[in-house]
Amino acid sequence: KFDDCYHNNLYELNTITNKWGEIVNSTPDNVPMRKSNCGMISFNINGEDRLLLVGGYGSIPVTTHSHSQYAPDPDIPNRCYTNEIHLMCVSSSPGQWIVPVITGTRPPPCGFFTLHTLPGNRSVMFGGVTIDETGEHRVDDVFLLTYSQDTIDFQKVVKPGDTRVKWPNGRRYHASSIIKTISSNKQDTFHLLVLGGRDENMKLLT
Repeated sequence: KFDDCYHNNLYELNTITNKWGEIVNSTPDNVPMRKSNCGMISFNINGEDRLLLVGGYGSIPVTTHSHSQYAPDPDIPNRCYTNEIHLMCVSSSPGQWIVPVITGTRPPPCGFFTLHTLPGNRSVMFGGVTIDETGEHRVDDVFLLTYSQDTIDFQKVVKPGDTRVKWPNGRRYHASSIIKTISSNKQDTFHLLVLGGRDENMKLLT
């Protein structure tokens, strides 16, 4: 985003020459809307490097995808949140945007969340903003994603009913990270660490 101007260009850095170049897309019908504040991670499956793009906020597109939703911003004309999900095959040249098959519980239109890679073709998504006719709302949702070749499965983690379980408040502008620990039986365990952000009332969280 450059001063309220949204883009959907994709660039790669050649780490040998230290030069940037734009990735040319060979599938113009599948391009993401112009946006900011989306989630983006890379992963490798069956020897192919892929880039995953989830959600975001930006200009309402002229051409929409049938399985995606576009929730207008009631306060700013021609702006919306989306739950578009795209894959870019960065191993091929030119690149190819793919609209994958989605199974499980697809997130609502959202942005400002964090997204992290986990082992075994998985990732985890937390928090962010959704929107309806009354305005924006901070959420505390957790989704686990699992990848196959052209399919992504979303599973929403059920919030425990036990009030003794400390669940993070809904937030945006937060940071998060994956921490790996080794249990007593020498099995790797992965934890999502969430830091900071602002809640529904724009209160700064610690």
